[in-house]
Amino acid sequence: MTLRKTKRLLGLAIVIAWSSAWPSAADWPTYRHDNQRSAITAETLKLPLAKRWQMIPAQPPSPAWAKPAKFDFYVSPQSRKPLVHRLAYDHAYHVTAVGDRVFYGSSAEHTVHCLDAYSGAEQWVFFTDGPVRFAPTIDNARVYAGSDDGTAYCLDAATGKLIWSHTAASEKNVLVPNDGRLVSPWSVRSSVAVDGGTAFFTSGFFPHEGVYMSAVDAVTGRATGRHHWKQHHLNKGSFQGYMLLSDSRIYMPGGRSTPFYFDRRTGKRLGQFAKGNGMGSFALLADNRIFHGPADRSGGVLTEAGLTGDKAASHTDALDMIVDAQAMYLLTPDKVTAMTRSNRRARWSEPVEAGNSIALAGDTLFVGSAGRVRAFNAHSGRKLWSEAVPGRALGLAVANGALLVSTDTGAIISFGQADNQPSAWILF
Repeated sequence: MTLRKTKRLLGLAIVIAWSSAWPSAADWPTYRHDNQRSAITAETLKLPLAKRWQMIPAQPPSPAWAKPAKFDFYVSPQSRKPLVHRLAYDHAYHVTAVGDRVFYGSSAEHTVHCLDAYSGAEQWVFFTDGPVRFAPTIDNARVYAGSDDGTAYCLDAATGKLIWSHTAASEKNVLVPNDGRLVSPWSVRSSVAVDGGTAFFTSGFFPHEGVYMSAVDAVTGRATGRHHWKQHHLNKGSFQGYMLLSDSRIYMPGGRSTPFYFDRRTGKRLGQFAKGNGMGSFALLADNRIFHGPADRSGGVLTEAGLTGDKAASHTDALDMIVDAQAMYLLTPDKVTAMTRSNRRARWSEPVEAGNSIALAGDTLFVGSAGRVRAFNAHSGRKLWSEAVPGRALGLAVANGALLVSTDTGAIISFGQADNQPSAWILF
């Protein structure tokens, strides 16, 4: 063996050894990590974590819908059981993260923002004509976001420059007053889901005005291929929440009704899940199941159903859930529980005061609650780490060595592995 080959092999061995000694970095390119909204990543973080930076915006989130009444006197006048908010997708600035960039949309400033992942410093900002209520999707160095101005946007991830925009309602799109803001009756309230070179989104949320569902070329924004289309669904429901994709179907939360499902190739509506159970904007796909909610008229409920609509189970008092191949993690207002996937048998349960959100990163389960974020061992439930945050931790993302927390105050906080970056930058 020559000296050159020996050095080359030695260098390769060093690279392999170095990479295996440190956790692998992974992106979080869309809401809850993927188009199934699993909230699961292979990324692993070395605990404890330390605050890298905290971004406090000039304006907090401006939700589209007011909070529900405190109690449902019609259903439970004696117990006064609290109502669970069904339309809570824009109560925080949920983030996505790819490489050294973090992205979020602002419902208050009508903007899409890009931050440096290590310092929180703003890299660029893009202005739309309406609130941006959903986390941007990042795909192939492009940023996709929808606005209440009725338009879906594609931006260059490095510069924020506009690549294309698509207004499904075209010439009839208008802006009308709504709760002190100007919005389109065909607002994009689905996020923009990207897969296989196609961008999917809905435009509209008033059934009597009709809701457009579009599939366009992700590079050009045009309907140029045989799998690109636009369907107008009149009086078929109000579609609000993050869109989900399987290989053959589109699943769309129904806001104040149960989810709908569509043919991915044509956009034609195929059906709706059983009415009266698990209404709201939360939904996730796991194998041949959809979990949706988080409420019905009796309180907090996540309904589990087969992909053809058959009901399998209901999980009461549930606010959030993660489902992997072996286990299910269920968050209620006062605890987090791990169950076996096969028979729903509890593995462990730990108290959590005012729980809001969960994310699974490797063997670590992160839990966001009122004023705090925690980490548990996903197998044993052992508490590993805890830190205070300003407000209710409604959004969690794990990407490239950091935990990103979004709260209802509008704050975004980055917690990194303590030994690799400067910490505690505060940005306003």
